[in-house]
Amino acid sequence: MVVMCAYVVEVCLIVFPVPVRFSAGWYAGRIFGLVSGSLVLFVLLYEITILYAQLLRAVLAQRREREARLMTGDAVAATIAHEIKQPLSGMITNADAGLNWLDRTTPDLDKAKASFKLIISDGHRAGEVIESIRAIFKKDTRNRTSLDINDLIGEALTLTRGDLQKHRILVHAEPNAQLPQVRGDRIQLQQVLLNLITNAIDSMAAKDGARIMCVKSEVHDGGGGVIVSVADTGTGVGPQELERIFHPLFTTKSGGMGMGLSICRSIIEAHDGRLWVAPNQPQGAVFQFMLLADGVTRATRRVAPGSHL
Repeated sequence: MVVMCAYVVEVCLIVFPVPVRFSAGWYAGRIFGLVSGSLVLFVLLYEITILYAQLLRAVLAQRREREARLMTGDAVAATIAHEIKQPLSGMITNADAGLNWLDRTTPDLDKAKASFKLIISDGHRAGEVIESIRAIFKKDTRNRTSLDINDLIGEALTLTRGDLQKHRILVHAEPNAQLPQVRGDRIQLQQVLLNLITNAIDSMAAKDGARIMCVKSEVHDGGGGVIVSVADTGTGVGPQELERIFHPLFTTKSGGMGMGLSICRSIIEAHDGRLWVAPNQPQGAVFQFMLLADGVTRATRRVAPGSHL
């Protein structure tokens, strides 16, 4: 419509009142013709530029979505591989032990049976770990019950006793008998403790010197919660790695998958808690997590000054 109006003005200026060349009306008509043609060109260029920009944004969004799906698939695969690795290692170790008891001149059937029972137990635990991973992604809370943190710590230390003895690590367990019960998924919280203890073992196994691990539970100062800490005297965590260490696929170990601590943080946060790390003195690192007591919610608990939550 704008172009047609410009053409009408151009025609009027050129034809009326007298079509004289090189007059003011003649020049004005040419100017209006240039404006009308340029206007069409600029509008077409603007529309084409907008269309190509939208196309570029759509392609980039599709690429990001594809990369996000691939990353999610890698994360899920790494999560399953990471969590299943420990039960499978236990099954292989117990199977070797059972075969050794049977290969003796006089087979020790009782010890062989004990090894095979441990294999069955590890097999059931592997299945439970897979179900707990599915529950993490589904945010399922149906399996949460009232738990004693001290019992979970004892179970985790029992499951890692072989690695602790192999690397000659001295364990200081400091349970608190006054701890309130917490509500959570036993398998998931057990996996958190196993991951933290295993990381402490790997950290201390990589260096010489005193190898001391302290696992402590205490009541949160703000009330309504329980704090569990796993301290080691290993290589520690650098200042630049304090937050990145919880990111998926980030690892400081040569053979690590970078999913253990990310899974731990997801589990603790799904239980309305928090997981953090701090340097240990004089060396090593301290991983701590807090869980709310059974019956306490974020809305009802008291937060003490200086609290981590």
